[in-house]
Amino acid sequence: MSVLWDGFLQGAKGVWTIAIIVIPLMIVLEIAQSNGLLHRLNRFMTKPFKILGLSEEGAFPLVVAIVFGITYGSGVILNHARTGKVTPKEARVVGTFMAVAHALIEDTIIFWVLGVPLLLLLVPRIALAYVMAYIVHRATPEELTAGE
Repeated sequence: MSVLWDGFLQGAKGVWTIAIIVIPLMIVLEIAQSNGLLHRLNRFMTKPFKILGLSEEGAFPLVVAIVFGITYGSGVILNHARTGKVTPKEARVVGTFMAVAHALIEDTIIFWVLGVPLLLLLVPRIALAYVMAYIVHRATPEELTAGE
């Protein structure tokens, strides 16, 4: 019975560690979104994504996915695609990047607190996401239709 109790305590400690990181982060991110800081961040971050063929509207779901995670980013890209703010090609490029490098801030903080080196967390994910999105950008025809 002691093993079960020790396991429960270790699990609760792990959940608590994650909660004290994630909850304040989500509060700060909600405030940033409400104050328009996320849109300003998007204008700044759009520049490196121009090589991937993304407009400012196309880069916004990517910024959201990097900051908030893939769930929020997916919702934004679906909304942008439905309203025509992004082309189907941009949606495909964003989806590729998001699949590899979603939740960069949240995941990085969690694993960094657990002792993983910061550069080891960021550089491989960003580099691989950028390369894969570039390959998709180059391989996808411009006249991609919404049905594909």
